Amino acid sequence: MRHGRAANELNIEGLHFNKLGGGLLLAAGLIFALAGLVSLVTSSFFQAKNYANVVSITEKDFKDFPKSDTSKVPILDRSTAEKIGDRYLGSLTDKVSQYVAADTYTQLTVDGKPYRVTPLEYADPIKWFNNQAKGIGEYIKVDMVTGNAELVDLKTPMKYSDSEYFNRDVKRHLRIKYPTKIFKTPSFEVDDEGNPFYVATVYQKQFGLGVPRPSSVIILDATNGETKEYSLDEVPEWVDRVYPAEETIQQINYNGKYKDGFWNALISKKNVTQTTEGYNYLSIGNDIYLYTGVTSANADESNLGFILENMRTGEITKYNLASATEESARASAEGAVQEKAYKATFPILVNLNDKPLYIMGLKDNAGLVKEYALVDAVEYQNVIVAATVDELLSKYANKNDLELDNETVENIKGVVSDLKSAVIKGDTVYFFKVDGKIYKVKASVSDDLPYLENGQSFEGQVGKDNYIKTFKVK
Repeated sequence: MRHGRAANELNIEGLHFNKLGGGLLLAAGLIFALAGLVSLVTSSFFQAKNYANVVSITEKDFKDFPKSDTSKVPILDRSTAEKIGDRYLGSLTDKVSQYVAADTYTQLTVDGKPYRVTPLEYADPIKWFNNQAKGIGEYIKVDMVTGNAELVDLKTPMKYSDSEYFNRDVKRHLRIKYPTKIFKTPSFEVDDEGNPFYVATVYQKQFGLGVPRPSSVIILDATNGETKEYSLDEVPEWVDRVYPAEETIQQINYNGKYKDGFWNALISKKNVTQTTEGYNYLSIGNDIYLYTGVTSANADESNLGFILENMRTGEITKYNLASATEESARASAEGAVQEKAYKATFPILVNLNDKPLYIMGLKDNAGLVKEYALVDAVEYQNVIVAATVDELLSKYANKNDLELDNETVENIKGVVSDLKSAVIKGDTVYFFKVDGKIYKVKASVSDDLPYLENGQSFEGQVGKDNYIKTFKVK
């Protein structure tokens, strides 16, 4: 009897265990099925249009491409800037024994000119222990046009950086203060007075999509750790990098791939486009712009146009122009000096007298720029090489019997007063005063001008004879 009772109890317990195990397996199966369903529903198969619309792209013709001031075109690339900055620090014996250059080298626009900046870092934990009380008092600044490097002394040393430990580490400090925020690696930036900050873009996931989008910006003062969060429309004008390049390019590619639906992207691929391999940056006004080419999905040897994205505001413009790809232009430039085995930097498109041209540096085996090349973006077999940018432009002007409009421009902002207009040689020209000084701007410069009123604030660039070259209502 006891044996039978024990067997019955064992069977009941086994039944309970089997039911529990079966329930767990069923729950696990439901979880996996639900995860698979969510993944499918949020995939491009169902969400193609939403993926395409994750960014908005304005299309224009090349005639609207900003005129280029070659004194502000960043011909050096990142690797060259790193070599220049690291070597410069190595020449400062009092610094190199305690610090190394961080590998940050963020490209910024400072006073309208392109630079790369990077903070110093403690050389090792012992150097950190010996110096952390006073902080880091300098950062490196490399001119991306001339290649000149300088060590900038800070009025107040940095106490927060990526080379700090414990709660003065930038990411850890931000995570403690904003535990629920989603952000990636903050970028090192300096304001117009040269003060150091870390800028962290905050992301918000979009329902039904696996593509997070910027929702706000947190700025951390590197000298004292104070932080402030800004909405996207309140970001200070000195901030350059809110929309990261790699994510923007990915989203531009989503737009080019899925704008006509999933099946078109998969089968016929009609009008499917993608960005070219590589990208660079341009300084326009006080902002920095991401630059890259656009080609067909077949990845042939020609571009369909070019992308400029304001990395502070996220505004994206595509300029339509059939031309050679950047890689074709690089190969053409390298072929012109093949006996020297130089390698070309990633080209930048410039607009010289309404002519599209690629400009690039030519580097030796040590990675230093030795010469410069100008390649016709349409007829890319036409190449000019020179030892300096000025000589390069002079050769181009002489060859084409023209006078380059490469005047120096200055940044301007203010409030419009005494607004008037007149027709001069068939062009409508607007006249107005800022602080008592008269400025002129052609109607073709901006679509805002026909609606301009006294009392409105604006910013732009002014050239010779007080003619405004770029204009934007604030």
